[in-house]
Amino acid sequence: MNKFLKYIAIKISVLLLLITVYVGGAFFANYNDKTDYPAAIINKYNRLDSLKNTSKIIIAGGSSSSYSINSKLLGETFLKPVINTSLAMSLGSKYHLNLTKNYLTKGDVILYIPEYEYYYGKENGDDFLYTTLFYSPAIFKDFTRFQKKSFFKKAIRLSTKFYISLLKKKEAAPTQYKRESYNYLGDNISLVSINDSKIKAEEINRYQKLKSKEISSKFVTFLQKMNLICKQKGVQLIITFPPLEKSQFDNRFLLDINMLRKETNLTFVGNPTDYLYDADLFYDSSYHLNGKGRKIRTKKLIETLKNKL
Repeated sequence: MNKFLKYIAIKISVLLLLITVYVGGAFFANYNDKTDYPAAIINKYNRLDSLKNTSKIIIAGGSSSSYSINSKLLGETFLKPVINTSLAMSLGSKYHLNLTKNYLTKGDVILYIPEYEYYYGKENGDDFLYTTLFYSPAIFKDFTRFQKKSFFKKAIRLSTKFYISLLKKKEAAPTQYKRESYNYLGDNISLVSINDSKIKAEEINRYQKLKSKEISSKFVTFLQKMNLICKQKGVQLIITFPPLEKSQFDNRFLLDINMLRKETNLTFVGNPTDYLYDADLFYDSSYHLNGKGRKIRTKKLIETLKNKL
């Protein structure tokens, strides 16, 4: 029996070693990549580190906020340094806000701009969150317990996906989807000089595409917990709304958000309809403003915040 147990233990140890090497290879190959889009998260943490003990404005959200805000102008207006931590909606709302926790200091403002889908779920993100970890293992500390467990379940599959990709001819990614598209403030500036549009108004809007049309209690509870943490640290958590192509909006978004404004102690500024724009102001997505759209959105956002900051 002892020999059998020893045999099993050796087999398990060898298997764990092979898995470690297999997954570790994917980490080694992607770590701090100079080109790939997910590695842009490293720049954002570097900016957070440099401002850790400084009163600042932290922008959090998905890609709609990475493209649509001129953080330099925002900082000059409100006389505070700005860090735009926004990268992708796929990272999930919990990670978006958890990544700020270790960098908060009295006087900070978190400007949280969740895409509308977040109100109905998407708290934990998807594979993009776990793929980003291969580029910057340090972000693991900001994962929830669920996300940490999920990574260990997905590590082999995602590593395999990476190794398979090496066998295929890699197409060059558009500049907007590269690490270099982000400036030191965290803004994606690849579309600043582009005023073209690749999208058109659609008949089916984002509300109609939702899997669930009920406000996520997990999302609301998480926001309330984050709001409490912010108040204890002397930080303002302000929620506002993303830019969206007009045909993709639905008044039911407005009804649900107005209900939250009445039933919670969360601080919202502005209205969803303040940031609805025609299709010609968006580039490749109903959330991604082009250069002209970015100017208009930033101006409106500053006007809205002047009543609060």
